[in-house]
Amino acid sequence: MAANGMQINVLYEQPVEIIIEFPLAVMCAYNGGDNLDITWDDHISAIINGTLKQNKVHIKYANLDIPATDNNNAIFSSYMTLIVKPPGFDLQDIVDALTGENFQKGLCIKRKYDYKGFETVYADVLAIK
Repeated sequence: MAANGMQINVLYEQPVEIIIEFPLAVMCAYNGGDNLDITWDDHISAIINGTLKQNKVHIKYANLDIPATDNNNAIFSSYMTLIVKPPGFDLQDIVDALTGENFQKGLCIKRKYDYKGFETVYADVLAIK
């Protein structure tokens, strides 16, 4: 499901905050629960970082939130502050890159807006919203 907000249009260089989420159960299904670091670092994060670099988007800040326990609603999250330069960046590029490598299951992307806080701009059918 794509929604408004995937395209980030800027007139000048500015920070944009996003959250990239996956259900913990989906992350564990890729390489097992003991290998979350491999799944994230060697695969998903590498794909995301490569896409950002290709689009000349800089990561100013990133933080992972890994739940301590696995339950039906546990979410693996990456909070990022991106520095986006004109003319902007399309978050669909991240979705396409992850889909191309079969790491899109459960993907949810949220974008922060000044007065509304974080809103979901993309959610795979397996995403926990």
